[in-house]
Amino acid sequence: MLSVLVSQGLALGVYAALLGGMAYGRPPTRGRGPGTGPTVAAGGSRGLEALWLGSIAVVGLYPILVLLFPSRILAAPWALGFPADSIVQGIGFLLVLIAAVLVGWAFRSLGRFATVEIRLSQDHTIVREGPYARIRHPMYTANMLLSFGVALTFLSAVMLVPFLLIVGLAVMRARNEEALFRASPELGPSYASYVTETGRFLPLAACPRRSAP
Repeated sequence: MLSVLVSQGLALGVYAALLGGMAYGRPPTRGRGPGTGPTVAAGGSRGLEALWLGSIAVVGLYPILVLLFPSRILAAPWALGFPADSIVQGIGFLLVLIAAVLVGWAFRSLGRFATVEIRLSQDHTIVREGPYARIRHPMYTANMLLSFGVALTFLSAVMLVPFLLIVGLAVMRARNEEALFRASPELGPSYASYVTETGRFLPLAACPRRSAP
């Protein structure tokens, strides 16, 4: 396992990466703010929404614990140690970096349609820019990568719990969101086509090419 000092450096690196991703996602202020007109919500449970936000918060707070209480958090049974575990930690930090980039890219692409609640506004459109050109739910992908990356970076078996929660909740939220789009009279047909061209959490291995006329 890496030393306490290096692990604390990685913790700072996690926050630096996330802040950088968030800063990149913020600039286009003219596109911020909720959509206009009446909205249609997916009808998801408030409890599940709170669990989603809580799981993400746990992932975000864990590096703070590493900074404040390294001797406890990085010791057994909270952290594991095995041969070549530093390679695993390096892979974990790389996943965190990818997640941070994806969060900023997705947030910037969504603009004013970026909300925690799953809903459609009257002027809603299907975002096909940035990562949404290949993935329908890159924000969920980023959260899964981040939670798994944090678990690997600090060799934490405990952090696998929020990771599994985030994966399960991301699948549920993605299904609810897709059902809401499909049920929309205005967006349903276009979204059905969009689904065939994109992957839910990862790009399709091979997007079908239309034959030339």
